[in-house]
Amino acid sequence: MPAPTPVLRVALPVPLSRLFDYLPPAGLEAAAISIGQRLRVPFGSREVCGVVVGHGHAEPGVELRQALAMPDPEPLLRGELLASLQWLAGYLHAPIGEVLATALPAALRRGEPAPDTTVHGWRLNEAGRTALPAMRAGKPKVLATLLETLHGEDGLDDAVPGWRATLRNLRECGLVERVEMPKRGQRTFSSARGADADRPDTKMFSDPFSVFPLNDEQRAAADTIRAANGFAAFLLDGVTGSGKTEVYLDAIADCLARGRQALVLVPEIGLTPQALARFRKRLGVPVHALHSGLNDNERARVWLAAARGQARVIVGTRSAVFVPLPEAGLIVV
Repeated sequence: MPAPTPVLRVALPVPLSRLFDYLPPAGLEAAAISIGQRLRVPFGSREVCGVVVGHGHAEPGVELRQALAMPDPEPLLRGELLASLQWLAGYLHAPIGEVLATALPAALRRGEPAPDTTVHGWRLNEAGRTALPAMRAGKPKVLATLLETLHGEDGLDDAVPGWRATLRNLRECGLVERVEMPKRGQRTFSSARGADADRPDTKMFSDPFSVFPLNDEQRAAADTIRAANGFAAFLLDGVTGSGKTEVYLDAIADCLARGRQALVLVPEIGLTPQALARFRKRLGVPVHALHSGLNDNERARVWLAAARGQARVIVGTRSAVFVPLPEAGLIVV
């Protein structure tokens, strides 16, 4: 009697409360494909992208179609996020394929290749360091001073608007180089207060978001959050302008110092630029936006950067609740 044929159980973004069995793509074994990986498959007369949620064996006499391709070398949905989405599908009595698709950015949902999430930075090369004293005043001088040390592109966006054209000119002159940032190429601080003291950009640019000492009530709230052991939920009560954001920033800075990721959910897209600017100035690390105002590739890139642990602070609207955080430490709503 022949051995049963291994198959992949795939959740597809269709309004049907069932899974679909497929043979693995040509050249791959079913066992080599992990739960949570995307899979492009034929469905009727079209091609769709689903998520592998299980393994099994073909029923005798049933002819199955073969999957077309596996877009990613690793699962996009895994661990707590995948378990939560499976729970959500049951709670809402919704098809699991549609729920999983909702959690993915549109580009990944369509089966497009995962975008590159490499973070780049700029620095002076040897010729640039030699020429630094002789550079004329103005933006080139400001940028060159920043780039005496490796400076990420996100930080340059905040420090010197319109830096790209200037840096292109400096690169053409052979004075700067663009390099890949380290995987954890972000600085962390033990506290939000005093974090900006040695940042090059805050020495040269006025900071509209000054750091104020926490008052007694803010300090009590911040200390309570810091002292939490394991999962805990806190409600911060205060009217508009009472200083709640200062407590959030203190908690995020502590979260970063512990080597964890933070997610901040804002109620509408209009609040995102203000939150991004304030958080970037205070925390000294790249802060990533995730909202409907980004194009599909940008949203996929931020989502994947968070999944890979590269994005340490994410500010987004309600759909950002589905962003994967393998090192989650704090969620602010």
